[in-house]
Amino acid sequence: MARVEQVAGILRRGEPTLIVSGGQATRATQVVGYARPNAGYAAAMCSRKVVSILGAILVVACGGSPAPVRAPVSPVAAPTADADEIHRSAIVIDTHDDVTQRLMVEGVNLANRLPDGQTDLPRMREGGLDAEFLSVFVPPMLYPGDKAYTQSLAELDAIDALVAANQGSVVLARSAASVRAAAAAGKTAFLIGVEGGHSLGDGTDADLLQHLQVLYDRGARYMTLTWSNSNRLGGSSGDDGRDRGLTPLGGRMVAAMNDLGMMVDISHVSDATFVDAVHASRLPVIASHSSARALADRPRNMTDPMLRAVADNGGAVCVNFGPEFLDAEWAKKMDALEATAGIRAIAMEHASDPKLAQTLIWHKVKELAASLPPVPASRVIDHIEHIARVAGVDHVCLGSDFDGVPAAPAGLEDVSKMAFVTRELLKRGFSAEDVRKVLGENVLRVMDANERGKAAGAWHPAR
Repeated sequence: MARVEQVAGILRRGEPTLIVSGGQATRATQVVGYARPNAGYAAAMCSRKVVSILGAILVVACGGSPAPVRAPVSPVAAPTADADEIHRSAIVIDTHDDVTQRLMVEGVNLANRLPDGQTDLPRMREGGLDAEFLSVFVPPMLYPGDKAYTQSLAELDAIDALVAANQGSVVLARSAASVRAAAAAGKTAFLIGVEGGHSLGDGTDADLLQHLQVLYDRGARYMTLTWSNSNRLGGSSGDDGRDRGLTPLGGRMVAAMNDLGMMVDISHVSDATFVDAVHASRLPVIASHSSARALADRPRNMTDPMLRAVADNGGAVCVNFGPEFLDAEWAKKMDALEATAGIRAIAMEHASDPKLAQTLIWHKVKELAASLPPVPASRVIDHIEHIARVAGVDHVCLGSDFDGVPAAPAGLEDVSKMAFVTRELLKRGFSAEDVRKVLGENVLRVMDANERGKAAGAWHPAR
């Protein structure tokens, strides 16, 4: 089920940062900025999630840099608007939810209320959540090599079964238009995102490109280039590959995703991979579950230069609700607890039973998180507001990471509380139009741009 990021210990060191000069990406010890030699390229990245895998916990904290604001939200305030009417009339989309792990590990039925988690269909309806991207994630140390691809297909089977069992009220959406149609019909739309290129498994480059085609055909509409582990596509922000950029295969994979109309997700990637992917993609990218590094100094959060790059690209950054991505002090306390929690011992003791290992680690991490004071939900709004100021309100969205984070903010504990975002944004002066953009229209725009953009290229699995 949801997860604990792995490695043996806690690192705190200055992160490599990238400056683009003359079209070449070079590393520096401090963020100066990002320059893009070609128009139409940009990206989004970073964010850290709790993931149950065989191993200990990795937490890397990296520095960001202040930057001037780029674009304010619309000046028209609507503090007295009917927040409930606005929320219910909007199409509300969450771009990242890990409840798929519960389908696999526990066999839960999302049609039932699941009070020990953060996501189920009854509470999605209560919260006015119209569309949810279900994450297809495979713990790489539990399912190494080609086992990752096999397990990814099994997770897709579980999503198909979920939709089939609830076909009167649920659809599997494959396009922006199908999300709109589902909302108009009063149905919940599930979409699919693949978390980490390691899910493509092993084989030749042509094999992995063909696996991408299969995942797309099964409904996946974005793929995160890396998870917390670096892979054949590029370096991750979560391991020793943080100095690595996009590989030649990674470049081919980005081109193939563009050809398919499949969004390139740059949450989790290294800064070097971020810059390279910005240059490689000809279509808008997405950061499916990332927050602002200026407000919470975590390696998976995005610096202000990254946020501006997303705006240049036409993409969107979807704010992660996990307390560790919202509040750096909370994250430091959680790091200290995790470091002495015996997570590695639990994993090694139950190495022969991956599902049991995942369950026990997840329960332990939730227990640790529950011992800390909660982070207020207003911090989510702080991050949304910051990204809207730096990148523009057209480039911010929601990526909760529910059932993938061990705790949620007080006031945004689960999917039933999504209307909080609408109420608070209105109070802070966002117009109704801008609120609708944040809630879902920005994601639909990026999806639509990728769908239309695929006509510019042909799909050649063996290229």
